[in-house]
Amino acid sequence: MDMNPKRAGFSMVELIMVMLLMGILAGIAAPSLRPEKFQLDAAAVLVASSINAQQLAAVLRQHNVVLAFDTVENRLRVHYDEDNDNTIDTAENWYVIELDDNVRFSLGGATARPLGSTPISVTGAQDSIPALTFRRNGSASEESIIYITSMKSINESSGKDTRSIEIERATGRTRCYSFSSGAWVQTC
Repeated sequence: MDMNPKRAGFSMVELIMVMLLMGILAGIAAPSLRPEKFQLDAAAVLVASSINAQQLAAVLRQHNVVLAFDTVENRLRVHYDEDNDNTIDTAENWYVIELDDNVRFSLGGATARPLGSTPISVTGAQDSIPALTFRRNGSASEESIIYITSMKSINESSGKDTRSIEIERATGRTRCYSFSSGAWVQTC
């Protein structure tokens, strides 16, 4: 007869010890996790990649693509303006890109970048909404800046969770910046 029977699992004491250690580690790590930062980073990538994609779409389709920044509904509207008249016609395609509920178009207490201090520095409009147009050569209708921030940053007026996306007029190229420790750092 075998005196050392094979163990088929963990004892209750071992399971409790593992759970206790996991709880302690979670308690230490939880304060350093900031979900608003991850949501804001994801929104910055979403906005920047949407801008880049629509600039490319204007070149490939050989007609204007209009990006309208709806600050009230917290979304982007993309319009494939096939007749280049800046009006959404019944035969033209358009869709919206929603931002996360915890992200807004706002400066959120951060210091402004040189291109402007309003959340959307675009002077053009479509249906009374600030709009940027990409032309078939890839250029943008104007040089502009878009600020996005977290609701926490707005409530605290700290600006620490603020991103800017800047668009060059001549090339349609985007640059992203993050407000960190009182200064803007280029990231994207």
